[in-house]
Amino acid sequence: FTYTVRIGNQTFPPVVANSKKMAKQLAAEAAVRELLGDSVLLPDKLEPSFHPNPTEFPAVPELSVEDLKMAQASSVGDLIKYLNANPVSGLLEYARAKGFAAEFKMVNQTGPPHDPKFVFQAKVGGRWFPAVSASNKKQAKAEAADAALRVLIGEAERAAREGDVMTELPVSGSTFHDQIAMLSHQKFNSLTARIQNSLLGRKILAAIIMKKSSDDLGTVYPSSFCTPYSSLSVSVSIGNRCVKGEELSLRGETVNDCHAEIVSRRGFIRFLYSQLMKYNPDMPDDSIFEEAEGDLLRVRPGVTFHLYISTAPCGDGALFDKSCSDQPSADGDTKHCPIFENVKQGKLRTKVENEQILTQYFTCTGEGTIPVESSDIVPTWDGIQHGERLRTMSCSDKILRWNVLGLQGGLLTHFMEPVYLSSLTLGYLFSQGHLTRAICCRMSRDGDAFQNQLPDLFVVNHPEVGRVSVYDSTRQTGKTKESSVNWCLADEEVEVLDGTKGKVEGVKLEISRVSKLHMFTLFQQLSVLRGRHDLLALGSYSDVKATAATYQTAKGQLFRALQEMGYGNWISKPQEEKCFSLSI
Repeated sequence: FTYTVRIGNQTFPPVVANSKKMAKQLAAEAAVRELLGDSVLLPDKLEPSFHPNPTEFPAVPELSVEDLKMAQASSVGDLIKYLNANPVSGLLEYARAKGFAAEFKMVNQTGPPHDPKFVFQAKVGGRWFPAVSASNKKQAKAEAADAALRVLIGEAERAAREGDVMTELPVSGSTFHDQIAMLSHQKFNSLTARIQNSLLGRKILAAIIMKKSSDDLGTVYPSSFCTPYSSLSVSVSIGNRCVKGEELSLRGETVNDCHAEIVSRRGFIRFLYSQLMKYNPDMPDDSIFEEAEGDLLRVRPGVTFHLYISTAPCGDGALFDKSCSDQPSADGDTKHCPIFENVKQGKLRTKVENEQILTQYFTCTGEGTIPVESSDIVPTWDGIQHGERLRTMSCSDKILRWNVLGLQGGLLTHFMEPVYLSSLTLGYLFSQGHLTRAICCRMSRDGDAFQNQLPDLFVVNHPEVGRVSVYDSTRQTGKTKESSVNWCLADEEVEVLDGTKGKVEGVKLEISRVSKLHMFTLFQQLSVLRGRHDLLALGSYSDVKATAATYQTAKGQLFRALQEMGYGNWISKPQEEKCFSLSI
């Protein structure tokens, strides 16, 4: 805010501050200095008996009983309890839950040395809240948090009373990665408002954000896809469990890996199916796709996809001490500087059953993951059914795979070119050197040798990486629930899975919409729509994947390179699990 003082016909120099009250005070001080000289405002020139009356900032109005009741029904209502308890913790918790950047700043100090007044402001998501003053810094910080909370509650109360939906985010001044996190958390909170209590204890949130251009960000659209070519969340998930071995299905009915980033990517594939099915070459502006060479489609230029994960992905990307976490940067990291300090770094790792128990013993080697042995490991169906431990590749390894083979998977390469992530944002436990090694750069350790082996359209993708500038609270270490939530833009509401069973929570344990079976159903529907009778003639899920020749070539080269570079062998689920078929 820019203020200036005018006395009669004389106008004094303008000043700028983060609040109107502060700007007004500074403008007055500037006028006094020009009129009477700088010395008039210095405390040591004051008479000993003179006690200045420092500028007091008006208190934020108290909320009425009606206001409080209305706020209780809003998304900010849960923070009312902090007003009389610990407003600083309350505001930081609010910021962290929303993915906002949060900070407290002392913007001024007034009064003589024996009676100082400290002026503090709270900042959330790039938005400054009213400045307040107190006789010590701790009290001023608490008062600033209190003022910010009351403003937020008041705004939510007014929105609830007037029936408005608060869709705008306070993104001014935030980093790119803050904005990605804000979109992710806001979408998740709006989707799960009615079931939040049943999700208590969740640890990991993942989401994929779509942008239409480099300068488009800041709006979370509703689930109806009325404006496809816009900036929005297209897939959201939470979870940190894998299916138990005895729950594996020969009919593609289980979701084997319910970790948040994995399920979010499966939701993203459902989103791609919905876009491919509605593609109309006569109305190209209504789709994210455009025609490419041959019969394939490709994502339109300028449309980019961004992955957010609330913490480091398990496996190689989490193999570092928390004290080594990097601080956030405003522009993100486009130049990767991977760390290779010892022979264990870069190794493929697997999640194992009962990973929450293993976490207690493997706190220094990645959460719930163990390295793949040098010898070949070929899981068999009968072995797992007889108690052999089920092993699932870590999230770091799967993201590496996406950065080589694309997010779309093998089935969709029959219809579209590979699509890659443009950025990856973490909310916690971020080390640029370790993360970039894990998700892409270990394949470029020997230069471009591996890249040059890949078929056309496939690359070693190096997305921009970074972390949000939110407050890092103590990491939860308690036992979390087994629930996993998924949603994509093609869905009306969230679906809640039992992560250890790989099916929808409930007595019936229904088949999930992100299971292989449902994905294969979507594939066949798309094949009918596009007239691909050659694909419809194939007998099983595994046959269709095998005929995606270019994709299979790239995958084979990836697996061979991992082995030749000493990272280990990729462990897949038993082949029998992919041999199911269906008819429509």
